[in-house]
Amino acid sequence: MSASSGHPAAAPQVAAAPEVPVPVGLTGAVAPEGLEWTVRSLGMGLLIGALLAITNLYMGLKTGLWDSGSITAAVLGFSALAPYGRRRGVPYTPLENNLTQTTAAAVGATPASAGLLAAIPALTLLGSVVPGWGIAAWGLVLGAVGVLVASLLRRRLVEQEALPFPTGIATAELISTLHAATPPDEARDTRAGRGRTLVVSGVVAMAITWMRDARAWLPGMVALPGRVGGVPLESVMWGVGLSPMLLSVGMMTGLPLALSMLLGAALAWGVLASWLVDTGLVSGAGFEPLSSWLMWPGVGLMVGGAVASLAAQARDFLGAAKDLRSVGVSRGGLPRWSLGVAAVACVLAVVLGGVLFGLGVPSMLLALALLVPLCAVCARSAGQADVSPVGQVGNLTQVVFGGVRPGELAPNVAAGSVVAGAAAQTGVSLWSLKAGYLLGASASRQLAAQLVGVAVGALVAVPAYLLLVNAYGVGTAVLPAPSAAQFRAVAEVSVRGLAGLPPYAGQAALVGFAVGALSTLAAKSRAARWLPSPVAMGIGFITPPYFAVTLCVGAGLAALARRWAPKTTDAHVPSLSSGALVGESLMGLFVAATAALSKPA
Repeated sequence: MSASSGHPAAAPQVAAAPEVPVPVGLTGAVAPEGLEWTVRSLGMGLLIGALLAITNLYMGLKTGLWDSGSITAAVLGFSALAPYGRRRGVPYTPLENNLTQTTAAAVGATPASAGLLAAIPALTLLGSVVPGWGIAAWGLVLGAVGVLVASLLRRRLVEQEALPFPTGIATAELISTLHAATPPDEARDTRAGRGRTLVVSGVVAMAITWMRDARAWLPGMVALPGRVGGVPLESVMWGVGLSPMLLSVGMMTGLPLALSMLLGAALAWGVLASWLVDTGLVSGAGFEPLSSWLMWPGVGLMVGGAVASLAAQARDFLGAAKDLRSVGVSRGGLPRWSLGVAAVACVLAVVLGGVLFGLGVPSMLLALALLVPLCAVCARSAGQADVSPVGQVGNLTQVVFGGVRPGELAPNVAAGSVVAGAAAQTGVSLWSLKAGYLLGASASRQLAAQLVGVAVGALVAVPAYLLLVNAYGVGTAVLPAPSAAQFRAVAEVSVRGLAGLPPYAGQAALVGFAVGALSTLAAKSRAARWLPSPVAMGIGFITPPYFAVTLCVGAGLAALARRWAPKTTDAHVPSLSSGALVGESLMGLFVAATAALSKPA
């Protein structure tokens, strides 16, 4: 997993290449009937996708990071269905595996497309409550629009320009390797070992989470002793967390991102926290009173990085205009039935925008007009750099609506969610479509699987979100929701300016913005390897500091293991991390559900 364009709400990837890459021909041939769209391939994709959706929701609300899961889905699908197919005499084919990962990725991206990681919790922090049915319908509509935009752009970006979409290539190569007729003994042993590693790590993570959250036999973190100025370290949650998920995120993101987050935490919860308490600008030395001030420079870092990143992608905006003109000549290869789906989705988006968020018809039409070109920017970025600037284009939309509808916070956040939600599915869909093209899959069947995945994802993600928020709240030390803080802050600044911020917070946000922008621009130079990620630093400002410490521990352990046994580490870290992520997420959701059911009516 890596930070995507330096933004937490973009799609971090587990994109490790297989041990024995197999070249895949760029044929783009359509698969024979019956070898691809099967009950088992679709059903397994929906099941794996449901796990990914819960994991992304839990991880996204904690850290702001989420994973498209294409690689994980391909491995899990093969591990579950290949032995079954051999026993039944009906082999599980590479095209079935591709459909499985395509479906799973669409389901897994639903928390982002429904706004559950950013816009919806931001609205909650602003005092605006959206009903569960409305969130599910909103996520379904925006997810469908994002999938259709991806399919519209597929011919231009995947076939004609042959953009790399590195995650798509890695997924196709992995599927080819897994399904090789005579895999080497070493590859076969590694395949089996990955499955065992994933299961064992998942069970261990579930046990630790249960003992920590359900029984309180284990602490949430081991606190560091001492104090900085007038701030006891324990009161602001400096320590090492007993969290398999955070350790796994550190293993997957690597030391540079983890150290950037630790640097942000040290500046925020060490230097600035002490100054705020000593000067009396913040009353109380706890996490929550300090976080209400510290989030502003943190968001400034994130937004500054986002603006500079978009500025550096000016060519992508020009390329997106050419993409849209080229697909305007034809339907871009879309099947006829999809045009009806697109029309219904757009009409429903306009209706839901008015009913749920007070966005009238003119506002929704403006948001939809911005959606297509900005999704095209994300698509081109995903193809060239393997990152999709989802949050950045959402924030850009918020700035536009700050001028169009001044003084209205909730509509501003909702408008940003229109573009960000669709863009989340666009990038993930194109990674899957690239893999399908390399494997000779049917684009129309992939599109249908993605739409089914979006529908199921909405049904899975929304109840899970409501359970977690009901149990732990949002914007708390347990679920700090960094992406929601960013959407909320951009809305408040776009609508109100800097005047309504806490004392000196506006100046701190401007300094953070400048540092974030300059760091992002400087990262294009040779000094890139020495510069911290401004977005990771911003997350360190918003989340409890033990998050950053624990990520560094996980990243450090993975780095040491890679130095001692590089092949074994590269083969097993993705499975180890995926198992731990799924295990803690599932048990965390179970504990939240138990707590919700035990509450008096």
